[in-house]
Amino acid sequence: MDDARDLIHKTVLVKLSNNGEFVFAGVPEEGPFFCRVEAVDEIGVWVENRNFITIEIKDSRGRYVPKEKQEAKKQAVNVLLPWKSITCIVLFAGSEGEAAAKRIVEEAGPGDSRIGFVK
Repeated sequence: MDDARDLIHKTVLVKLSNNGEFVFAGVPEEGPFFCRVEAVDEIGVWVENRNFITIEIKDSRGRYVPKEKQEAKKQAVNVLLPWKSITCIVLFAGSEGEAAAKRIVEEAGPGDSRIGFVK
C-alpha cells in the first residue's frame, strides 16, 4: 500500500477514538468495526453503510404521519469518518485476509442491530 487511496473499495477494520459521535450514523457504540471504504479525501474516510434506517414522518402533502403508520426504510449511505476521529485502520493483506473481511461484512443480514457495520 502506497497511499490511503489504496483503501478505496476494500473492507477494513476501523477503530475510532470515540464511537459515540457516530452512533446516529450506524457505527457500533463500542469497539472497532468492519466496513467498506468508498472514498478517501483530505477530511477523512468515506465508508459504506448499506443498512441506514430512515423514517418518514411527513407524507407527500407535508402532513405528519401518525407514529403507528410510520415505516422504517433501509437505505445505502456513505458516512464520513474524519481523520481526527480515526485511531487505527487495519487492511487485511493478501487475498485470503481480504476475502475473510469482505465475507464478514456481506454476511450481516437484515435486522442486524449493528446497522451496516460489522463489529
